[in-house]
Amino acid sequence: MKILVRGGTLYSKGRITSGDLLVEDGVLAAVGDCRGLAGGAAVVEAGGCHVLPGLIDLHVHIDDTIGRFRLAETWESGSRAAAAAGITTLGGFITQKPDEPLSAAVERAEERANGSSFCDYLWHLTPARFPEADGTEIRRRLESGWRTFKFYTTYRESGLFASYERLAEIAERLAPVDARLLVHAEDEDILAQAGASVRGPLRAADYARLRPPEAELRAVERIADIAEETGAWFHIVHVSTPEAAEMISGARGRARLTSETAPHYLFLDDSWLGRPDGHRWLCTPPLRDAARAGRLRELARTGAFDTYATDHCAFSVADKDRGRDDPRSAPMGLAGIGALPRLAFALEPERPERALAEMSLRLAGNPARLAGIEGQKGALVPGLDADIAVFEIAVREEPLVSGGAGSQETYPGFRSPLRLKHVFLRGRQLVADGAWREAEGFPGRCLWTS
Repeated sequence: MKILVRGGTLYSKGRITSGDLLVEDGVLAAVGDCRGLAGGAAVVEAGGCHVLPGLIDLHVHIDDTIGRFRLAETWESGSRAAAAAGITTLGGFITQKPDEPLSAAVERAEERANGSSFCDYLWHLTPARFPEADGTEIRRRLESGWRTFKFYTTYRESGLFASYERLAEIAERLAPVDARLLVHAEDEDILAQAGASVRGPLRAADYARLRPPEAELRAVERIADIAEETGAWFHIVHVSTPEAAEMISGARGRARLTSETAPHYLFLDDSWLGRPDGHRWLCTPPLRDAARAGRLRELARTGAFDTYATDHCAFSVADKDRGRDDPRSAPMGLAGIGALPRLAFALEPERPERALAEMSLRLAGNPARLAGIEGQKGALVPGLDADIAVFEIAVREEPLVSGGAGSQETYPGFRSPLRLKHVFLRGRQLVADGAWREAEGFPGRCLWTS
């Protein structure tokens, strides 16, 4: 089917133009003045609207078990919430168990996502025995297009911990094949010291004492050194402190470093943990003090982060309430997948066109480059997938909805004038005039061969 998205303001890779988009066979056939090429096309009017590439959230946890808690979000509910917000590609996680083959871990994740997603998706892989084992399996994944791996400098008790020495060894193996190493950066030794110093019962408001900012800063410092020594591409996820953000920016000249932050570190602070239900806002790293959140927001406005991503990790309210009496008993994580575009827009409320241009870069172009899918996603360029999000700026603001399942609303009271009008995934329209229209089937597919 041929579709003409006519007469909008176009945002792609941070640049602003105007014109049309012509969609044929699920890809962008032409961009600009398409009037002479659109014979027989179904027309979607975009006059007065803002047209972006389908957005990408590269950091989501969906339909999985974390510790002893089952996530509230399924691929069906999570991907629908994402698509209804203008997000068309998701980056999920596969964590290999110590006693299972890597192929079994991949099959386990694929079984849950395949045929259940309204978004296209890709995987970040956490191998349990690499580089000690599974080298052949890793090479096969790389040959199939996989590019991103996730590691942790914490969580020793759960078996996820990777020492700096092991990270350096992994980086040396992966650097020649241009893989990207995503890292949860908190120093395990500093965390252990902080935990040992805290005695007695704890409230949610005390949780930040267990994971102080110094832990993030120390880990980022060590990772920057490893990146410089090995030449590997490291991506620091969910940066929560301005000190770490500034360190990453300062190290870019000597190391291949990129970073992301999550909206909850920009728009929330540790005062939320002091509420009677503050345990519902527990996450790792924790929310920081208001001064740090404000500085982090200012750094975001100046382009300190390559991407924004939600670290969407939605648990049921009942499970979150298990941490009412002790935060160490609570599952850590917040919903955010449905609120991401509107919160990114809120970084520049007085300059909406700049905000939208930044969204096209940090929620589409840069995530596509990081994931190695820039030849398929992330821009309004002929030949790429026809993933399109059409927004308008309304007079009436609407409340944010962070997730698609029965989880705690992360941003109660937050409102936004940014309204989604249309969403296309590879030319298939999921949202029309602000209403969900996809009634049958799940069009999402894995971008990498399994």
